[in-house]
Amino acid sequence: MLKFFTINTIAEIICFLIAITCLSKDKMAAWRIRILFLLITCIAELTGIYVKHLYLSDRVHIHPNAWVYNILIFFQIAFFNFIFQQTLKKFIQVTPFIIVISSLLIILHVYEICSQSVYIYDDLANSALSILIVLYSLYYFFHLIKDEKPINIGLSADFWWVAGTLLFYFGTTAYNVFYEQLSSIVTKTGQNPGVLKYLHNVFNIILYGCWSYSFICRRWETKKSES
Repeated sequence: MLKFFTINTIAEIICFLIAITCLSKDKMAAWRIRILFLLITCIAELTGIYVKHLYLSDRVHIHPNAWVYNILIFFQIAFFNFIFQQTLKKFIQVTPFIIVISSLLIILHVYEICSQSVYIYDDLANSALSILIVLYSLYYFFHLIKDEKPINIGLSADFWWVAGTLLFYFGTTAYNVFYEQLSSIVTKTGQNPGVLKYLHNVFNIILYGCWSYSFICRRWETKKSES
């Protein structure tokens, strides 16, 4: 049972519980849907762990767990494009562009799955989505800086959600691109390259920490508007 509780899954579950507490009664679907996405993510992560251990104990009959995360990519494409469409529309109309981009990403992901098998993780679609998310986030901050309307950054739900998303996807994308170089540096210093996995854990903690705080800020915003 303990194998299911990793730093990543614990952070996800805590974030999910905070989302339920803070967003379940939110009037905006764009915030409530984050509960559903976190639930799907938690289920995918726990299923991935289960299938991985099942595969390791019986390699003849059980396939690797990459198919779980390939399915999750479909939900990630839909979720992040929808959320950024809702977030960016406060500054500029991006709906047609996001619909086209979402469709292209889904087509790319389907093509990769069909061409190389669902049991091989689709790094290409994942990398394309990660880069797109970074661009969306930077575009948000660009318009936030230009916006003449002042906001309290410390209590801005959108700010903290996008900040956590940017730090995670920029960090993990750089981590994946320079993994071999990082491994080489770590090896030369006499350490086990396995320590690099802890860097990924740090990115996860940053992501779910910022998301959790954004949900709390959103709850404060909602209470303030209701009063």
